[in-house]
Amino acid sequence: MDVDQALRGWLTTEQYEAAVAPEDEVLALAGAGSGKSRTLAGRVAHKIANGASPESVVAFTFTEKAGEQIKTRVAQALTVCGVNPLLVGGMYIGTIHAWCRRVLGDMDARYRQFDVLDEMQFLVYLISRYPKLNINPLRDAHPTAKGKRRGYFETLKELSRAWHMMNDELLDPAQVANEDPALGEALERLRDHMEQDNFIDFSLMQRLVVEALEAKEPGAVQALAPLRHVLVDEYQDVNVVQERLIGLMHQNSETVFVVGDDDQAIYGWRGADVTNILEFNRRYPNAAVHKLLTNFRSTSAIVEAAGDFAAQELGPARLPQQLHAATNHDPREFAVLNFPVRPVEAEFVAERIDELLGTAYEESDGTVRGLTPADFAILMRSTGQPESDGTKTVSYVVRRTSFL
Repeated sequence: MDVDQALRGWLTTEQYEAAVAPEDEVLALAGAGSGKSRTLAGRVAHKIANGASPESVVAFTFTEKAGEQIKTRVAQALTVCGVNPLLVGGMYIGTIHAWCRRVLGDMDARYRQFDVLDEMQFLVYLISRYPKLNINPLRDAHPTAKGKRRGYFETLKELSRAWHMMNDELLDPAQVANEDPALGEALERLRDHMEQDNFIDFSLMQRLVVEALEAKEPGAVQALAPLRHVLVDEYQDVNVVQERLIGLMHQNSETVFVVGDDDQAIYGWRGADVTNILEFNRRYPNAAVHKLLTNFRSTSAIVEAAGDFAAQELGPARLPQQLHAATNHDPREFAVLNFPVRPVEAEFVAERIDELLGTAYEESDGTVRGLTPADFAILMRSTGQPESDGTKTVSYVVRRTSFL
C-alpha cells in the first residue's frame, strides 16, 4: 500500500503536510478543533510505516484520558497505512509523569516500591509528618499581611506550593534558603524524609529524571537507548522541568514533533510557560512550523469570536493565525440578551430549548438526526450580587455549540 496516498486520504492537506514533514524539529500550531490528535497519530503511523520500531516512539499527552484517545487514533492511522494496529502496544503514549516513573524504575528498582502522592495525598503526608518535618516555625516566619501568625492549613498549602514550584522550576533548596532560610530548610527536610519514607510525587519524579539525564547516569542513558522520535501534545502547557526533559530527550532522538496552540495556554498558574511554544523556532532554527487552521468543531460565529477575543487579549505576543470553520450549520444564533427578572430569563431558556428540540442536525459523518435534550448545555456562573428581587443567585447562558 502507498502510505503517503493512504494518509492523504485520511488527513486534510494541512494535517498531512505536518504529519510527513521531513524536518527533525516540527511545530504544529493547531487551533481548537483542528485535528491535532489526528495529525499526531498520522505522524506516528508515517514513521512506523517507514521502518521505525514501535519502541522508538515516545508521545507525551497532558492527561491519561488524552493518552488513550491518541492510542486509538494511532491504531486507526496504522490500519489506514496497512500496518498492524497492535504495534501501538510497543510505543509509549501517555503522560510525562508516568514515563518518568517508568524511567526511575529502570534506573533503580527501589523506585518501583515508592508510593506516588497526588496533590491531596501530599497534603496528608505533610499533616502526618508535621512535627518530624518541623513545619511549625514557618507559621511565625511567614505571618499574614496583618502580622498575625499564619494558620495551620494555610501554612501547609504554602509549603506544598513552594515544593511543587521548586521542582517545576528546577530550583535547589539552597537557592530558596538564600531568599528564605526557614522555607529552604523545610524543603530540604521534606525531600530527605520523602526519600526515607519511600514516597514521591509528580513534580519530584520529573526532576529526578532530568537530573539523572543531565548527569548522564547509566540507567537514565540506557532508558533512552531505543528512543528515536519524541512527540508532545498540548505543548503550550509544558512547564520548565518538562521542557528541559523534552530537550534532553531530543538530544538522544532523531526527531521532535510538538503540537499546541498559544491561544489555549491556560495553565500558567501551575508553571506552564507559553514561551516554549512562542520561541520554539528560536531554540530550533531549522524547525518547520505548520499551521492547522481549519476548525471542525465549531461554526464561523464561534471561531471568529474566539479568534478576535484571543487577539485582543494576547496582543502582539500571539502567533499569527486565523482559523476558519470547516462547515456551518443553520439555524445559528449568537447574542447577548437582557432580562428584567430571573423568572423571565428562565422562561425564555425553557421556551428556546423546547423550540429547538427535534431540529434536524447533521453529524460529522453525514447522518441527520433530531436534537435531543442531551444536546443542550446551560453554562452558569455565580454573581454573588443581589438581583432585582433582592436575592443572590447566578447568571447563565444557554448554548448549543453546533448551532452558534
